Amino acid sequence: MSATRWRAGLAVLCLVISSAAVAQVTTADIVGRVTDSSNAVLPDATVTVENVGTHETRVAPTNESGDYAFTLLPIGTYTIKIELPGFSTQNARMTLAAGDRARVDAKLQVGAIAENVTVTGESPLLQTDTATLSSLVTEKAVQDLPVNGRNFVRLVQLVPGATEGVPNSLASGTRPDDRRQTSAISINGALDNQNNQLIDGIDNNERFIGTVIVKPSIDAIAEVKVQTNMYTAEVGRTAGGVVNIVTKSGSNDFHGSLFEFNRNDRFDARNFFATTGPKPALDQHQFGGSVGGPMVRNKTFFFGDFEGFRSTQGVTFVSTVPTAKMRAGDFSEVSAILYDPTTTPRTPFSGNIIPSGRLDPIALKYNVTNTPSFANPNAGLGAPGFGTITSTGNSIPRQMQFAAKLLF
Repeated sequence: MSATRWRAGLAVLCLVISSAAVAQVTTADIVGRVTDSSNAVLPDATVTVENVGTHETRVAPTNESGDYAFTLLPIGTYTIKIELPGFSTQNARMTLAAGDRARVDAKLQVGAIAENVTVTGESPLLQTDTATLSSLVTEKAVQDLPVNGRNFVRLVQLVPGATEGVPNSLASGTRPDDRRQTSAISINGALDNQNNQLIDGIDNNERFIGTVIVKPSIDAIAEVKVQTNMYTAEVGRTAGGVVNIVTKSGSNDFHGSLFEFNRNDRFDARNFFATTGPKPALDQHQFGGSVGGPMVRNKTFFFGDFEGFRSTQGVTFVSTVPTAKMRAGDFSEVSAILYDPTTTPRTPFSGNIIPSGRLDPIALKYNVTNTPSFANPNAGLGAPGFGTITSTGNSIPRQMQFAAKLLF
């Protein structure tokens, strides 16, 4: 690939990343009103908000009604500074999650410019500036809570209004045709394929079975916002809920992680159905890491992560097979009556035994081979007159995933 094409591709990638970052579902707002001690509004007060992690700063004056608004702010911790000549300066600090519309009202006191009033707060549980009902799975919850298989979906299933849904759904991971970890989330009683799945505000819906396409590593998740009612127009195409995964971005500080998790069968009992042969195996490894930081301080930031998954898990199969008597044509132990198809009217075989000369030669060839379907029973009787065979195989899923993100 030529250098020109490489630069063009990089420019397109940057545009895509930048455009994704301004989606309302991945950002937050800060609004408020500035008044004096008598509750009179104060126009032309200077309001400054600064992202603590990236030092991105925005400045705006209050309007004639004393109101101000900062929209499309990336999630994170912010400092808010409100100042007006002749009044003491007021400072506040707040952490914003995706979709928040936080209100920071200020009441300035007459005083020297050198005086400062610091207010520390956080986004309230009840946000009066938005009607959307939502729950937040925070980065701390994602990182610290024990999650089986490091599957963040298990945390989303616990938010108010959400459940795991029916056990055998297409996204449950329990079906023979799909052994991936569960992606099933039932919100407000709707089917688990009726949610709108987003990642950084971008469509993340698998069209065939209606589940998640990209399921990022836990180390790459900043938060998961789950909207359960009164969705905004930009995301409201669903009968269930809106599940928006917000991935991490870099900041002015370097941060990283390394992990290795292992599960094995050393202390496991034998499977109840694995009555013969060796104990089914279990050896599962999840490993990886992440790193993020500045490329150009205060301007350009990066984040990347990798996760690998290796698993060997024994699967026990129990099948019904014909007994040795059946292979010789003796079905006397079966309650159903066998009829001779060459007779009119049909007459039953005597004693439910098919004469050896009437046995199909092709069936005889199958009977003498030791294929799994026609192996000798090894686990006693199953259905009346039939035998059962127990066998163990290994499910060996392998998975690798990585992600990279630039923030300008």
